[in-house]
Amino acid sequence: MKLGIVIGVVWATKKVKEINGCRMYIVQPISTKGKKTDTPLVVADPQNIAASGDKVIYVTSSDATQAFESGFAPVNASIVELVDEIS
Repeated sequence: MKLGIVIGVVWATKKVKEINGCRMYIVQPISTKGKKTDTPLVVADPQNIAASGDKVIYVTSSDATQAFESGFAPVNASIVELVDEIS
């Protein structure tokens, strides 16, 4: 699991059926102190829980595909939780 902040929205007029209705965001990976740690990436939000400016936890690789109810989607990263606070 990785920590990031939603910095943008991706609009796609055509998607594969497995991600139809799924929001896509640009997420900036950050450290627990809020500092940028890597380059931004496109992340799927299968539960449609995030919005611009939210801190999120996302997963990558095969874990990202399993975040969908169907158990599979052709994505490399998915948001799985919102972060309320880091202490």
